[in-house]
Amino acid sequence: MFEPDSEECAIVFDHFDPPDEIRREALLTLGNGLLSWRASAPEAAATRPRHDRQRAQYAGFYRAGWYDDAPREVNGQTVNMAALVNLPDPFGMTIGLGDCWFDPACTEHGTYHQCLNMRDGILERRMALLLDDQPVDVVETRFVSMAHPQVCVLRWEVTPPATVQALGVRSTLDTSVTNVLISRNRAYEGRRLKNVVVEHDEHGRATLSAGLHDPRRQLAMASEVHSIDSALHWKGTWDAGHLVLESSCPVPARGSIVIEKRVVVAVDDELPDKPRAARKRALTLLPDEPYFLLLHEHRKAWWSLWGGMPLRSSDRELQRILHFHAFHLTQTVSPRSCGQDLGLPSRGWQEGYYGQVFWDQILAFPFLSTRFPDIARELLLYRYRRLDVARERASRIGLRGAMFPWRSARSGEEETPPLQCNPLSGRWMLDDTRLQRHVSAAIAYDTWQLYLATGDTDLLAGFGGIMILEIARFWCSIARFDEDRGRYVIRGVIGPDEYHNRYPGAEHAGLDNNAYTNVMAVWTLTCAERLLQILPSEQAGRLCTDLDIDARELDRWRDICCRMYLPFRADGVLSEFEGFDDLKEPPSRWLTDTGPRLDWMLEARGDNCERYQLTKQADVLMLLHLLPEEELQSLLARLGYAPTELRHTVDYHMAHITHESSLSRAICAGALASFDAQASWRYFRETLHVDLHARSDRGVREGVHLGAMSGSLDTLQRHYLGIRPTPEGLRVFPAIPPALPDLSLGLVFRRARIGVWLEAGKLGIESESSNNRPVDIIHAGATETLGPGETLVLDTGALSPIGRPGTC
Repeated sequence: MFEPDSEECAIVFDHFDPPDEIRREALLTLGNGLLSWRASAPEAAATRPRHDRQRAQYAGFYRAGWYDDAPREVNGQTVNMAALVNLPDPFGMTIGLGDCWFDPACTEHGTYHQCLNMRDGILERRMALLLDDQPVDVVETRFVSMAHPQVCVLRWEVTPPATVQALGVRSTLDTSVTNVLISRNRAYEGRRLKNVVVEHDEHGRATLSAGLHDPRRQLAMASEVHSIDSALHWKGTWDAGHLVLESSCPVPARGSIVIEKRVVVAVDDELPDKPRAARKRALTLLPDEPYFLLLHEHRKAWWSLWGGMPLRSSDRELQRILHFHAFHLTQTVSPRSCGQDLGLPSRGWQEGYYGQVFWDQILAFPFLSTRFPDIARELLLYRYRRLDVARERASRIGLRGAMFPWRSARSGEEETPPLQCNPLSGRWMLDDTRLQRHVSAAIAYDTWQLYLATGDTDLLAGFGGIMILEIARFWCSIARFDEDRGRYVIRGVIGPDEYHNRYPGAEHAGLDNNAYTNVMAVWTLTCAERLLQILPSEQAGRLCTDLDIDARELDRWRDICCRMYLPFRADGVLSEFEGFDDLKEPPSRWLTDTGPRLDWMLEARGDNCERYQLTKQADVLMLLHLLPEEELQSLLARLGYAPTELRHTVDYHMAHITHESSLSRAICAGALASFDAQASWRYFRETLHVDLHARSDRGVREGVHLGAMSGSLDTLQRHYLGIRPTPEGLRVFPAIPPALPDLSLGLVFRRARIGVWLEAGKLGIESESSNNRPVDIIHAGATETLGPGETLVLDTGALSPIGRPGTC
């Protein structure tokens, strides 16, 4: 089993830096797919009221998918929008000597070392402090159990001077929590928990029950704090929403005190209906296993995950960051997520974007489908369970099929806030991004990626095929035939680029013929057609019968695939949307400035991005990230467009991007791989540092950027190494940048474990000897069958990045 080396799988901070604490809390967040615990300092929560520590620390603790949709008054209108709930903070803990308590705001640190051990899923801190002018060493270990998904553990080993006989220990449970991490969102956030009840005993145990605006939603939490050396008597007090437990802990003969806190969380149908019974139930969930057994089981679960996504590189820093990206992705959606009805939130299970689910998983699916297909399947089931709501949403505006929301949470309804606050001007700005209909195409794309990786025709004959066909029906319904053009058009939508929501001066939001949306609509219809061809006629017929799809409807789908309008300019460049090239050219400095967000800055000046030819991320380039060039050219040819020199299109859009979107550089790295290897590599390297090297005041404070992290893994696999599953076999058409170091990775293709390695200009594809079936490898030279235990070695210098005609 693959296990990364601990030194190559660690993120380390070797000094205490208060201005950077909130960013580090997000970077070093621990999770298991069910719980998410920001890396906030326990001593801060135990020594100062919440309002005094907002600037330096934020104790975020979240249950995946536990949203509140209580109404809020926002700029004079009532808004019901779901947001992930910040749970009560049970982790406050500190130590004291005499009247002096360890407080990060005023305690002097001699040395400070914080390390995220990704291999084991453990966060450690080592601190040398001066308390009451005496040296005290603290070693902290924490983990969110990957083996026991409701359990979190915090452990301190404290070594005071030999002259000290006892230490004060304080443990807190903060029930006064609110969602206040992101100041510009506070009109939508605030206090969410209701009917909070806390009980405790003298043995260090505490229980809590609470509810939300929806009376069906309930929470129960239990915690226990103890010393492993002696039974402590805890005195409890209540102070403004804080349960404070204090005790005096004698120093044992070995000279170190070990204090351990265990926390469990349960919600909704995991609990009895009555709050008191729910609290009792939570108490029974506290594990009684020894600490080192809990830790061992947790480590084993993480080692199993790493065994499913092996990756090594001769560039240790590259390997470390890619492990960091894989770590965050797989602790956000893990085997513990299965059966929990969860999507993939774009910022992880934190308060960024309210913990809502967007389209970012389109970048994660190629990685997940070829390593953890069960997790990928669960993400699709999250969408499928909301299919009826998506159908109803389409019906409300006179369309057929399934129209999924741009931002999703629990209900399946649209969760996009109607207004966004500009922190520069203090004014409210309309948020029309709910018109990003392309999210439905992303769901079809994800479903197809899972099929390609697994070959699971039952997926196509079942819920996956139903979603693809209903999304195809939606695109057929929204497309309108333009008699003057003799082509189909899609009007009044918004593409992935967040700078253009309407035409300058237009009364209503929406743009016409966004290139990305139109192409992905055609891609979805083509995919639906291919799906019905792949399935046995009986299964295909049953799907069409169940969904009431007749020959006339299929003919219209095919007609759209031949006559969709795309906004090509006279010079052959595929434009962002119809009318984009009529907008004003922006000042060149806007493309390179590192000041405030451009849309905020312009609005504060009474201007807006919609007047200019510039993008936050280029929609058209996203097509080249998702689709091989020959597949895109094939779609264009079917539409009746002449062969297109896409390099001109790439150059045009590269000259108009600000890269203010965290996804932009990852998309450019993939899109440029076959056109400009050096530029692609530059953007890839920048993608690696989107979070790790971000400024302390940037958005990573709100949660990591999972889309960008997934994009780095996706670019490496599908573009640089050229590994793409297809219905015919595993396609290998690499576009390897000269600077890409030697590396190896593993994946699963249709239940066969495949190793891929790059070394000294050679690309090797290995089929593990334990595989029970051969694998067809399609490369520039031929199609070859790779039997179990066999290796195919290709000369990367002789391989063209552009291969044979592709399939959807």
